[in-house]
Amino acid sequence: MESRAITILLIGFCFLALVNKSDAVCCRAKEELIFKMNKGGCKDVGGYGENPHRCRIVICADGFAQVGMYCGQSSCNIFGCNCDGGCLEGDWSQSFAYKHSYYGIELINVKRFL
Repeated sequence: MESRAITILLIGFCFLALVNKSDAVCCRAKEELIFKMNKGGCKDVGGYGENPHRCRIVICADGFAQVGMYCGQSSCNIFGCNCDGGCLEGDWSQSFAYKHSYYGIELINVKRFL
């Protein structure tokens, strides 16, 4: 019985040590854009939809399509935190429209998820 209590105590200490070392910065935010294009098709800019006058895409702050579950520079933990290199940065939908200006992107709706 005594060794079980010691084991539980050690597990508790290990858990607390991990919690204290965790970084509170999480990269879970993303934006869903609905947009239309003057040139090309939705897939040309990483979006989806059959009609270039109503495309959808989920982006990170850098204006590029979200790859994976989170918007970290590199790998993140299961909760989207402690991402190697921090979070991707930029001006969200403005970065998207600027980076794809050749296609004449016109934003219809922007919805941010945290």
